Amino acid sequence: MTRKSGYFLPLVLTYSVIAFITIGAILTLAYSNFNVVKKQTNSVSALNIAEAGINYYLWHLSHNNLDYCDGNSCSGPGPFGPYTHQFKDSLGNIVGSYKITITPPANGGTSVSVRSEGSTSNLEKRTIVATLGIPSFAQYSFVTNSETWFGSTEQTNGLVHSNAGIHYDGTANGVVSSAIQSYVPAGCFGGDGQTHNGIWGNGGPTTYWQFPVPQIDFNQLTSDLSKLQIAAITNGILLPTLTNSSNKKTHDGYVIQLKGGTIRVGTVDASQDSGGLNGGCVNHPKYNSIMQTVNWESSDRALPGNGIIYVADNVWVYGTVGSRLTIASGRLPDTQSTNTNIFLQNDITYSAKDGSVALGLVSQSDLVVNPNSEDDLEIDAFLLSQKGHVFRPYYPNNIKTKISIYGGIGTNSWWTWSWVNGSNQTVSGYQSTISTYDTYLALNPPPQYPTTGSFAVLSWKEEPIL
Repeated sequence: MTRKSGYFLPLVLTYSVIAFITIGAILTLAYSNFNVVKKQTNSVSALNIAEAGINYYLWHLSHNNLDYCDGNSCSGPGPFGPYTHQFKDSLGNIVGSYKITITPPANGGTSVSVRSEGSTSNLEKRTIVATLGIPSFAQYSFVTNSETWFGSTEQTNGLVHSNAGIHYDGTANGVVSSAIQSYVPAGCFGGDGQTHNGIWGNGGPTTYWQFPVPQIDFNQLTSDLSKLQIAAITNGILLPTLTNSSNKKTHDGYVIQLKGGTIRVGTVDASQDSGGLNGGCVNHPKYNSIMQTVNWESSDRALPGNGIIYVADNVWVYGTVGSRLTIASGRLPDTQSTNTNIFLQNDITYSAKDGSVALGLVSQSDLVVNPNSEDDLEIDAFLLSQKGHVFRPYYPNNIKTKISIYGGIGTNSWWTWSWVNGSNQTVSGYQSTISTYDTYLALNPPPQYPTTGSFAVLSWKEEPIL
């Protein structure tokens, strides 16, 4: 059979067109993928540059924690900036830049907000907003310098830490950490004479357990108290030690009634109460803690400008908190025989629980709930004891119904609100205890609250690209 000339030409052209289209599609797809990869690479680079801006200002604040203007003069309340810095690669080539805008602490807080916009040389942009600050004791729902034991019916929320080991039988909703790898727990903390891990017990989830981690230094609170005293002198309220010209005490301490927008101050005469118990793990003294006579000042006082009240004596605190305050109690220079206490017996309540209101109580020694405390007691505050306990001492035949804590607890030694016998029956203190961590304190603690380290990134998020 013979074929006419040109028979194969349509077939060749058809296959050529198909091949051309296929190759074109492959090239288009390859080019598109190349652009996608290139864009993703540039996007990652922009994010890295933005992070560099955050890290730069973290370094900057570590060297000057009050500079919110990148070394320039600040004018007004802020935010300040943007301040632009070039970003170079490891060879010294300029590959982009970041713009940082700094928002100073608000409402007596200590955390700084930094916005960093990272840009590559081809104008790819990504933006990070971070909260920078020195973590405070108030970042913990519970922190102690002593070993501790959480029972099977207890639940913890937020960060929990012990410098000396934790027997944990409860349920955790946050990190539980210990500063030691292993220890031999005391019998009153459920020990059996054997060596256990820094955190041990039947609780969990154990994935939240972390040990060993760095210690929290309670000794540094002496310098923190000194700083709070200076702040009270500068723009706060300082209540001096109650002594006469012969250096003898004229009263047993002060009382501060919080009244929302003002405070009421008085001096207290107190009688010996029935506290005091020694033996085993328990060792606490008796206190002159029952208010018998109060000599009130003739008028209320305005709230301190910087939110700091420093009492160089014992102090009783109660009332309604309507702002952000820190009340510290301590006699300086620090001498053990003159260390002071804070006493609680009536409700301390927040006017709002939205982060706008906070109270930090810092005691040089113990933070004590009195025997004549209310039957249904509510304490809204972060309670911190430098050298002693946060607790209700053992008062024989003195049983109350319920205590509710909204805030957190930091204590050098052990803490408790109730005392039970071998049958797990309450024989002194509160039959029901409710502890709720104030999550707002983690990023916005009370004014100038004692800290636990150096500047760190407290929170981090990326702004969406609009």
